[in-house]
This record gives sequence, structure tokens and C-alpha cells, in this order.
Amino acid sequence: MNFKVEYINKLKITITLILIILISVFAYLFKDVFNYFEEKFIDLRSSLSVDKGLFSQKFKPADDEIIIISVNDLTQYEAARSTELNLRHWPWSREVWAKVINFLEAQNPRVIVVDLNFSNYEDLSRNYSSPDMILADTLGYYDNIVLATALRTPYSETKDIDSAKIFDNFANPYSPSSDSLNMYIEDKNLDKFISYYSHTPIPNIFTNSTTMGVTNLVTTKNKDENIRYSQPVYKLIKGNKEYYIPSLGLATLLKYEKIGKLAEEIPIENGFLKAGKHLIRVNEKGQTLINWHGAGNSYLDIPVNSILLSMVRGTKYFEYDKTKYPLSFFKNKIIIISQTHINTETHNTPVAKEMTDAQIKANIIDNYINDSDLTNKCKRPFAKKITKYKGIILTVCFCAAIVFVILIATNMVLALINGSLIIFIYILLSVLLFAHPRFRLILDMAMPLYFMVSTFLISFVLKVHHEFKKRKKIETIFGNLVSENVLKQLVNKPHRLNLKSTIQKVTVMSCNISNNLQISDELPPEKYVELINNAFNTIEKIIFKYNGTINRFVGNSVLVYWGYPIHSRKDSENAIRAALEIQEKIDEFNETHINNIDWDSIDENDNLKEIPEEIKKYFVNVKIAINTGTALIGQIGSSNVSDFTVLGETVDIIERIEDICCEFNKDIIITENTLEQLDEKIPAEYMGQVRLKNSDKKIKIYELKYSYENTDENNNGGENDSY
Repeated sequence: MNFKVEYINKLKITITLILIILISVFAYLFKDVFNYFEEKFIDLRSSLSVDKGLFSQKFKPADDEIIIISVNDLTQYEAARSTELNLRHWPWSREVWAKVINFLEAQNPRVIVVDLNFSNYEDLSRNYSSPDMILADTLGYYDNIVLATALRTPYSETKDIDSAKIFDNFANPYSPSSDSLNMYIEDKNLDKFISYYSHTPIPNIFTNSTTMGVTNLVTTKNKDENIRYSQPVYKLIKGNKEYYIPSLGLATLLKYEKIGKLAEEIPIENGFLKAGKHLIRVNEKGQTLINWHGAGNSYLDIPVNSILLSMVRGTKYFEYDKTKYPLSFFKNKIIIISQTHINTETHNTPVAKEMTDAQIKANIIDNYINDSDLTNKCKRPFAKKITKYKGIILTVCFCAAIVFVILIATNMVLALINGSLIIFIYILLSVLLFAHPRFRLILDMAMPLYFMVSTFLISFVLKVHHEFKKRKKIETIFGNLVSENVLKQLVNKPHRLNLKSTIQKVTVMSCNISNNLQISDELPPEKYVELINNAFNTIEKIIFKYNGTINRFVGNSVLVYWGYPIHSRKDSENAIRAALEIQEKIDEFNETHINNIDWDSIDENDNLKEIPEEIKKYFVNVKIAINTGTALIGQIGSSNVSDFTVLGETVDIIERIEDICCEFNKDIIITENTLEQLDEKIPAEYMGQVRLKNSDKKIKIYELKYSYENTDENNNGGENDSY
């Protein structure tokens, strides 16, 4: 048996280890799938951290100093139909954009970001009066303009192209007056930044611009995937040198703070890109998780037609959404001039579907200007991802916690709740650490939750197997020894039952049929066995009624105890009530038994019917002994045959009192130990002291009188029961 148990335990350990290995291998093979879901979990937390979201009251809301002047299908349509504007053909002349820029510059904005495509010539004549030159002169006249440039194909995907030509293509071969391409950064972590082909404005516009920024958004191969990250700088290669170009957001920050020429060194230390008083956190890919401010138009989006109409009419205000704004509204603002065409100029984000690129870039600029500002106390800090090793330690701790709470759970429902609660705590912790401004930590969720759920399922299955096995063992041991009610309690709460050997305080009772030899002499064997079995059936019902546990039947007696497996402060009282009711029911049993005897088959002379006093020799006489004390309870026997039984001095005393009951013809004798456990006095007559065999110890015994109240109304056998 021990070999079988050891084998089963080793088998369970082996299966568990195999499952752990398979789970780990699955996680490694499908890590891309987990990375996908990890990004989705980041999206969920980002959506909870927008303005008016979780903890958002501690953050600065979307900066109202950042506004968008947009052009889209609707504005083009309205401009074409307007007799005042008469802009019938798209794209509009660059002279129009030059006028818009001059008009806005007259209102003293802080920065104007021109996020429009000027990569092709409008007028091939290229003379000084062409729209291209007019726009180029306008851009060169002001020093607060950031011009957008696009990068096309990743260099990593075009290895067959000479890397030296990539930079030449960007330079065209001109160089901006600010030398913005020559931002050399010593930090070698930037080697991980991707190099690109460039797609710059035409040379005239290119050379006149004081600052340019890359307008590309960080996207994936799946165009429907969410925009999550911004990239502050991009890398180009010329020969053996690396050059870094600011993104549109970083270029706007540098222009906003008037940091100077972009050729100045911008160091990256400890995961931060430093620009003046600003620290922009970047991850191992050189990217920054965007702090989203809202699900819709967080930044004021003014149609360019409102500006054009104000220019044409010569008013000191512009109209938008049925409201008149003074032109001074643009003072010290960051103005983004951008296209907002649906489908072509929109992307999905964690907080909104089809958000315009202008709104996305406004969010990024807001992040770089406000959230990176060390002096801004209401900033929304950039989120930081915890290190891989810290994440592993945290995952292991939570998995261990799941195993622990399931192990100590008292039932299956509690195990299910406890394990689920630990997983929920991790999810809640991930959300709170991400959203709370004091922490802003990114905990991995996909992989840790996968391991936690796997740990939960394995632990729960093992727990179910263990509990089922223990319940079967309880049913095997106590199935015929306790009442159905007690057995149900044991099976429902197996954790509270110790099946190992233990010392327990119990009240032991012995019921002995003292005249069984006389009855056996008078009755045929089959009648005798039937009589004794019926008597024991009567006794058993009463024992179970008072939550007693049958230890064993030995010949003409039965040994019963209270206090295990269910313990109650009324164990001794229940034993006494059971004893009194047994005597009462045995008397009723005797009357029924005598009436059912076939006297003709017993005595051919038929003389017993006329001698009533002779009937008594067929009565079942039960002598009961009760004692309370500590006893050893456990599985006693050989490896093949064993019983769950009680042993010890308490049981030895019962055997001695049982002899006294027969010797002095007393129906119920109890010890002083039992009387001391009762809450109230009972009619018991002191008989004296009894010396135990092979011992000098004496114990006081009492005869219990039948006058002790024993009614069903006073039967609280099941009250305050416990294990």
C-alpha cells in the first residue's frame, strides 16, 4: 500500500513538471502572440488613463495652447463652392499657404507646425515669382516654423542599396541653414533606431526652412493596428557616420523652448532623452508610449476656411462653430496646419478609432512639451516598463501566492475564489501602477496572466483530486460509523478532519447486552442472531441521533465515542441522553419482541405462556458505561487490515466499569470525569471508587437514575458541533 501511494505521488509530481515544461515551451513558441495581446493590454490601460479617467484629476488636461488648423474633404468642398474663396482646384496653390502663414504669424503664435506635403514642384518654371518660391521665402522669413518631412522605406528592408546614397537623397544635396541633420548623439543605444529613406520637400522650401521634423507615425505592418508609441528621433546613415533627425514633436519642442541650433548635442542617459529642462523617456526601441488625453478631439480643430474667410473679409475675428474668436486667440499658441482626410489621414489608437493624424501629433507634441517638463507639477509622467527580471520575480511571487491560497482553501468554492482573487489583484495592480501619477509603471500582463492562469488550473485540479480522494477515504472510514448528517458534514468539510493519528478528548460509551448467553440458550441460532441484530439496530439509531461515532461491535457489545470526528461542548451530555434513550427504547423493543415470539416453536409443552415471569429471560438487558478523557485515535491494524479506533486508559476504564455494571446489576454507570463536563446537575448516585487494573489510580463512579429529563425537546445533539 505504501509503495502504491509513493508511486502515485511521484506520478503526480512528474505530470505536474511535464505540464510546466509544456506551458513554458508554448509561451516561448508563441511569444509573438503574447506580444500582440500585451499591446492590447497596454491599450486598455491607456484608455483608462485619459482625461476624466482613472486618477486623471491629478494630471494636466490636454493643453489648450495647442490648436489645429485643418484641411480635409469638407473644407475643400466648401472652399470650392464659396464665391469669396473660389478655391476650386486641389491641391491649393502654395501661395495660398504662404498667405495663411503670414496671416497667422501676424497674431504672434509661439510655434507654427506646417504638416503638409511639398515634395513636388507646383511650378516647373522655378522663377522667383512662382508659388514655390513665395512659400519658400515665407518659411525662411520666420524662425518659429517647423516644417514636416516624411521618411519612406526602412533601410533594414533595402540592404541592396548603397547606404551612402540614402543621406544624399535626403540632403538633395542641400543642407538646411540650421544644419538640423547633423545632430550627433553619442549614446550607442540609438543604434537600435531604424534608418529610413527620406522624402523631403523640394530644395527651395527645404533650404529655407529653419527646422524640420519627421512626420512619420510609429505603425506596424498591419495598418489597422493601433498607434501606441512616438519616436523622438530618427536615424540616417551617410558612409560610416550616423545622423539623427528630430521627429515633428521633438522639433516643435526645440523650437518652443528656443534651445538653439539642432546641431547641439542631445544626450540620452538612463533611458531619457534630455533637451533643456525636458526629459523624454524612451524604451529599448527608442520609442515613447503616448500619453493620450482623450478619445476624440482633445485639441481644438479649426477648419482652414475660417481663417481664409477672415483674411478675405478683413475682420478682426474668425468664426468657428457659430462662435466668433478674436484673432488674438492665436497669440502664443502652437498651431498645427495639417490635413485631416478620413481614411488617408487617420489611424486607430487605444482611445479612439480613426483618430486624425493631426490629433495624434498634437498629443505627441503635448507629451514632449508638458509631460517631459521637470518644472511641471501637474504633468502626466511617461510610463516606464519594469525590467524583465523584476517582472519574472513578480510573476513567480503571484504564482506562488495562487498555489498557497488554493492549498489552504477549505473547499473548492473558496479555492476558486481565492485563486481568481489573486489574478484579479495582479490585474488591478497593473492598472493602478500604470494610471497612478506616482508610479506610471508598465507591468507585463499577457505572459504573467498566462502563467498565473496555468498555475491556477493545475493547482485547482490537484486540489480537486486531493479533496475527492480525502472524501472517498472519509466515506470509507466513517460511512457505517456515523449518521448520514455527520457524514455529510465530514464530506463537505474534509479539511477540518485530521485522519492522522491524534490525541483527542472524547466521551466513550459501551453498550453491553449482559444476558446474551441466557437468550442464546433459549432461542434457535437464527432467532438469536435476528434478536441481537434488531437490538443493535435500535441502539445504532439512537447513537446516530446524538451524533455519536461507532468504534466497533465486539460480540455482545458496541463501543461508541463522542468528540471525534465532530466535536461539541455537549459531547458528554449527548452521551448521557443517548444512554437514557437507549434504555427507554430497549424496554419498548422487549415488549415488541416478546409479542412476536413463536412460542410453539420454542417449547412443545406450551407452558411459558402461562408463566409471565419466565418471559423476562427473553428480555434484552443492556448495561451502559460512560467515561470522558483523552484517547489515541487513529488507523490501527496491519497494512492489509486496519480499523479507525480509539485506544488508551479512557477505554480501559470503560471496560472496568462495564464489568461493575454486570456485577452490581446497574443499567447506567458514569464516571466523575463525565459529570464534570455537564452544564447542569443530573440525578446520579455515588457508588464509590474503582481501582484500575495494574494501576494505583482510582476513579469515582456514579449510577445514573432514569429520572434525568430526556426528551426530544431538550435534545440539542447537533448544536455547536465542530471539528
